[in-house]
Amino acid sequence: MSENSAFKIDHDLLLKPNDAAQWARDAMAARRWELAARRWATLRAAYPDYPPVWIQGAIAHRHRGRHLEAETLLEEARRRFADHPGGWVQGARTALAAGDLKKAEELLEVARARFPDKAPVWLCSSDLAWAQGNVDIALEHNQYARSRFPDDPGGHSQYAEMAMKSGDWETARERWTEVRALFPDWPAGYRRAAEAEENLGRSREARRLRLAEAHGAEWLEELESEEAKPISPPQRRDWRNFVDLVWTKARLNLKSEANRNHLRYMWWILDPLLYMAVFYVVFGLLLQRGGEGFVAYLLTGLVPFQWFSKTLNQTATSIVAGKGLMHKVRISPLFFPLVGIVQNSGKQLLVFAMLGIFLVLYGLPPTIHWLALLPIVLVQILLMVVVCCLVAMVIPFIRDLSNLVPTGIQFVMFASGIFYTVDRIPTQWQTLFFSNPVANLLYQYRQVLVENQWPEWRMLSWLTLGLLVGLGVVLWMYRRLEPVFPRVVIE
Repeated sequence: MSENSAFKIDHDLLLKPNDAAQWARDAMAARRWELAARRWATLRAAYPDYPPVWIQGAIAHRHRGRHLEAETLLEEARRRFADHPGGWVQGARTALAAGDLKKAEELLEVARARFPDKAPVWLCSSDLAWAQGNVDIALEHNQYARSRFPDDPGGHSQYAEMAMKSGDWETARERWTEVRALFPDWPAGYRRAAEAEENLGRSREARRLRLAEAHGAEWLEELESEEAKPISPPQRRDWRNFVDLVWTKARLNLKSEANRNHLRYMWWILDPLLYMAVFYVVFGLLLQRGGEGFVAYLLTGLVPFQWFSKTLNQTATSIVAGKGLMHKVRISPLFFPLVGIVQNSGKQLLVFAMLGIFLVLYGLPPTIHWLALLPIVLVQILLMVVVCCLVAMVIPFIRDLSNLVPTGIQFVMFASGIFYTVDRIPTQWQTLFFSNPVANLLYQYRQVLVENQWPEWRMLSWLTLGLLVGLGVVLWMYRRLEPVFPRVVIE
C-alpha cells in the first residue's frame, strides 16, 4: 500500500489537520527531507486550508536545496494566508539560503510592518543583517527580540550564536550559560555550549554538557549542586565510579519520571494499589475461583513477575536507545541496562510495601520467615541483571528480536505457575518446571509469604550458583564486545 493510500485511510477517519501533520513532521524530525516533502504534498491535497502544509512543505524543499519549489509554495502561502507570518519569514529564509539578499530584505520589511509582535520576524531580520555584514543592525534586531519576547528562547539562543560565529568562545560560553538558566529544557543550550567549551580546550566540561543534553537538565544541576568531583564516565575501569554513575542516572530518571506526572511520586503508590485491587475484585469477589487464599497466592506471584517483566521490557532496547550518548563519551554499554534495572528496583520497594499491607489485611501477618525475603529479592535482582543484560546485548546485533520480547515474557508468565499451583503439575515434570528460574523464585516467595515457611534453600542455592556463572559469562561477553557496540548500534 502506498503512503498516499495509507494516509487516505486516516483522512477518511477524520483526523484533525494537526494530528495528520505529525505524519510529515516525523519525517522532518528524522531529517528525511525528500520523504517529508512528499508527505506534505499529500497533506496539501487533503487539507489545503491548513497553513503548515504549505509552509512546512517549503522548508522541506529548502533543505533539499530546491529553492524554486520552496518559493512557489511560499508565494501560494502568502496569497492564501495573508495573516500568517510564516509565508514571509520562511520566504526570507529561503531567499537568504539562495543568496538573494535583496528579496529577503523586501519580504522582511513587509513582515516587520505587518507582524511586529512575532518573534521569528525579528530573529530572521537579525540573521539577514548579519549575512549582509551589518553587525550593529543584527544586534539591534536581536536585542529587540530578547526584550520584546523574553519567554522565547530563540532570541537568547541567537545572541549566543553570534558570539560563536565571531569566534569569541568565552563570550559564547557565558551567553549559553544564560540560555540554560532561562531555558533549562532548550537542547541547544547544552549542545552548542559543549562546542564552545571544546574550542576553549575544556573537554571535561563539554562532556558534562553533552550528558546533560542526553539525560536532562537535572543531571547537570545535580553535579553543580554538589561540591564533590563531577561524575563523568570513567576513562579507566574503576568499578566504584561506574556504580556511582549508574546510581546517579537511575535516581535522576526516577525524579524526572515523577516530575512528568501531576501526582508525582503518588503514582508509584497508586499503580500497585490499583493493580492489586483489580485482581482482588475479579478473582476474589466476582469469580470467587481458586479457593480460599487464592487471591494472596495470585498476587504474591504477579507482583514479583511484574517487576521482572517491566524491567526486561524497559532494558531490552536500552543499548540501541543509548547510541547517542555512546558516541559522545566513552562509556560501557553495560551502563544502559543496569540503569533500567536500578530504576525499576527503586520503585519496586513501594510495590512490595503495598503487597505486604494487602497480605496483612488479608489475614497473613508477618512472621519470622519474612526475613528470608531479602535473599530471595537479591537472587531476583541477580536474575534480572543476567537476563536483561544478555537480551540488551543481543538485540543491537539482531534487531528483530525486540519484537519477540513481549511474546517471550508472556510465555514465561504462563510457564511460571502464576495462575496455578505447583501440585497441578505432574511429579515427573516438576523438575523441568523448576528449572525455569522465574518459577523457582515465585515458589520461594509463596513459601515465605503464603505458606509461612522458610524457602527451599537447596533450590535457591542452585539457582544462585547458576546465575553467578551466567553473570560471569555476560560480563566477559560485554568486555569482548565493548569496542563493537558503537559501530553496531548505528547500522
